[in-house]
Amino acid sequence: MTPVLSQNEVFNYGDYVLIYIDKKRKILTRLKQGEKISSDKGVIIADDIVGKEKGSQIKTSLNIRAWALKPLIMDYIDKGLKRVTQVIYPKDLGFIILMLGLGSGAKVLEAGVGSGNTTALLAHIVKPDGHVYGYDIREEFLKVAKENLEKLGLDKYVTLKLADVRKGIDETGFDAAVIDMPDPWEALEALHISLKPSAPIAFFIPSIQQLIKLYNALEDFGGFIDIRAFEIMLREFELSRIAIRPSTYMVGHTGFIVFARKIVKSS
Repeated sequence: MTPVLSQNEVFNYGDYVLIYIDKKRKILTRLKQGEKISSDKGVIIADDIVGKEKGSQIKTSLNIRAWALKPLIMDYIDKGLKRVTQVIYPKDLGFIILMLGLGSGAKVLEAGVGSGNTTALLAHIVKPDGHVYGYDIREEFLKVAKENLEKLGLDKYVTLKLADVRKGIDETGFDAAVIDMPDPWEALEALHISLKPSAPIAFFIPSIQQLIKLYNALEDFGGFIDIRAFEIMLREFELSRIAIRPSTYMVGHTGFIVFARKIVKSS
């Protein structure tokens, strides 16, 4: 007997779908009645996807195989969100999440929201019981971030604030913080006050000069220990039945991750 699929197991109008044709051809779109989804491998009609089980094979108008997949958060970050700023790469974000020990229920501070890519991942990790407070000094960035979060249905887990953390942070009791701003050493006092005792913090900075300045400032400030710096390299492998080899393309330097933990500041 063929099992009866629930509404959550099949695609419906209004759902987002990742159409996977091959490694280089992935299309993230929202299913609208009558919509034609075009690619160089042919056209797919949205109506032909609705009602199909997630993960099903479909065909383009040129009889090319494709698959209709439920998008992951990384698909939205990679293809589905509007960008108005440089973003932290997934390879760095994954490590930051691990280092901060984030999970559902965490209260997280983000300084430097930008397009909201990091905000979206943080909200995805801490939901449904946690919350992200995102600070930025650019109103136009916050507007784009809000649109991106609403697209993902994550806006209810985020409070966006047009404010400068260097001048103070309204909330306290944060379990962790992610700081992506050019001069984080100017905000150490406010960040220290806002974090829970022993809470971790991750800074993302692009240059050696900033790394040196931040490290010296953390040492001089005296309110953080376990200060470490990382650079994440990611190299994918080309897979085939004939030969498996490293890809000629590699995501090299994108920035430095500086990790630290809050301690009671010595008098």
